[in-house]
Formats: sequence, C-alpha cells, structure tokens
Amino acid sequence: MDKAFGWLGEIFQALLKVIPALVIVPATHRGVAFVHGHRVKEWGPGLHVYWPVVTTYKLLVVVRQTVRIQSKVIMTKDLKTVTVGSLVTYHINDVIAAAVHIADLASDVIERSQAAILAAVSKHTIESIQADRLGFNAELTERVAEVLNGYGVEVQQAQLTEFAPCTALAINGNAAVGNYQLWTGF
Repeated sequence: MDKAFGWLGEIFQALLKVIPALVIVPATHRGVAFVHGHRVKEWGPGLHVYWPVVTTYKLLVVVRQTVRIQSKVIMTKDLKTVTVGSLVTYHINDVIAAAVHIADLASDVIERSQAAILAAVSKHTIESIQADRLGFNAELTERVAEVLNGYGVEVQQAQLTEFAPCTALAINGNAAVGNYQLWTGF
C-alpha cells in the first residue's frame, strides 16, 4: 500500500519546494544563502524567508570554538625528539569566507594549525620553550593566526597542552624473516 501512494508523497515534496519557507538563525550562528547557486547572501540571527526551489543555505556556529590538535612527535632545534599537542581557540568573523571558500573549515583549521605549531616548535630548543611557556604560546597564537588569515576566523589563543621529551621508535610491520612475518605486538 505504501508503494502505491509513494508517488503522492513525491508530488507533495516537489510542491513544497515552490512554497516559500522559513529558517530561524540562532544568535550563536550565521547563515549563508546560495541563491540560484551562484549569488551568496549572508544571514544574520533571526527569521529568514527563502524559496527552496532556487535557494540552498548553510548555517555555521560563529561563537568561540576550541579544537584539539593531535599530538605529534617532532624534533626541536637542538635535535631532541619531543611530543607536542595543543589547543586552538577561534571564532568565525567572516561567515562568507568560512562557508564559501573552504570546503571543511574544521579540518582545515586543524591541519593548518598543526603545521604552524610544528614549524614553531622545530625552530626552538626544549629549554627555550620550557623557560618561557607563556611567550611561546603567544608566538604560537600569532603563527596560527597568520596561516589561517583569509579563512574567515580570528584566532583567540593557541597553546601547548602536551610538551615532553620522548624517544621515537619506528617498527616496520611488513618485515619478514623466512616465511613468517614479525609480530610487533601492536
């Protein structure tokens, strides 16, 4: 019976696209409307009317957001191996740049921030980072803000959450002795 009247549902859905629709943009968000697929219009908080047959939209959270940058092992300027993890706090200040020019803002923020942080750590010694952690965090904030320039975000803070000397051990899991593969325990 459902299949017999399924076409009625499809017709009803198509007719709904012709009728103007309402969208509520919360105070913590901003919206971007794509009219006719090419004209971009910014929506502030409030009630917006749009025509679904020719308009699509995307809502973005613009308030303060914090992302955790995954720990990585890197070598410092004094050739010591350290593990580095961090947090980056930002907010979106240009919703059109953040929504239109970048496919996945969160991933790009993480990837670009990680590159800037690892580059900053590699230019310092362990002692210089440990001696002035606040100064180093200020430098990180500046470097992350530079690499995210044009992304529609304002970096509020970048800081180290993990920083410790370590020993890196690389194990090749594909090595074989005779006809047997080595078991690495991982």
